Amino acid sequence: MSIAADAFVCQMAAAEPWPENAALYQPLKGEQILLSDNASCLAVQGNTALHFHVPTRDSQIGVGFPSNCYTLPGHCQYDHHKLNLDSFIAFLRMCNLPVQVICRANAEYMSPSGKAPFIHVGNHVVSELGPIVQFAKAKGHSLTDGLDEIQKAEMKAYTELVNNMLLTAELYIQWCDDSTSAKITRSRYGSPYPWPLNHILAYQKQWEIRRKMKAIGWAGKTIKQVHEDVDRCCQALSQRLGSQPYFFTRQPTELDALVFGHLFTILTTQLTDDALGEKVKNYENLVKFCRRIEQNYFEEHDRESPLGSASRCSRGSSTK
Repeated sequence: MSIAADAFVCQMAAAEPWPENAALYQPLKGEQILLSDNASCLAVQGNTALHFHVPTRDSQIGVGFPSNCYTLPGHCQYDHHKLNLDSFIAFLRMCNLPVQVICRANAEYMSPSGKAPFIHVGNHVVSELGPIVQFAKAKGHSLTDGLDEIQKAEMKAYTELVNNMLLTAELYIQWCDDSTSAKITRSRYGSPYPWPLNHILAYQKQWEIRRKMKAIGWAGKTIKQVHEDVDRCCQALSQRLGSQPYFFTRQPTELDALVFGHLFTILTTQLTDDALGEKVKNYENLVKFCRRIEQNYFEEHDRESPLGSASRCSRGSSTK
């Protein structure tokens, strides 16, 4: 998108308040969503008040933005190990912005960038955490107003570190580690689709990610080297966090949402072994940081929400 077009979108967004019916689209939570998608989703959702919706069987694969999704209180269980939209959820809840979370098998293909999750707000469809942060800021919702220019530049540097290290490591482990891709990733990715489409789409995605890894110089790495990269990233984050509750000031920013999304997902996602999670557990302040955000923006929010923790996104019995 050009600078002029970007400015026009921001101007249009600023002219409209955040609607109550804003929607966040993600892959099917229970059986399809992957480690990296889960991390991204939680980062965004941390700043919003969430209402989860369960699609009917006919609407699981949608083309457009359906309005016939409904809530199933008491039928969808909150599962800490499948919190898919960590970074997105965290950011939106920190901003206290309401959003309805809708699961779609083809959320990735509905997204304008080809990446899930994404939000549908009024006439706007925005994907990825960075653009969503800017979109919310245009509407007057910002978590960085209290930072000076030096702090904002430092925050941007750490954001790039997380995206270049943690996100890339997650994608590598999912698609380039033969054991993980064979036992977990391909079956989950293709689970909503019939044979042979499930295998075709999974191998197509794997080829796409492996080509990306080759382009950025990660294709030749061993799994041990990837784990070492994750450890160095965690070390840098741990040193910056220190004994503070959040990375900057005493209030969270989008960096806190992003880091929480990745670390919490790594800590709570079952892979073929525990090596990745153990790297994070070596840093006690990062584990406490994740627990703090979980308590303040997930558990506390669920107690206060009229829907509570029962109204979470999964396939549910209605899809059978």
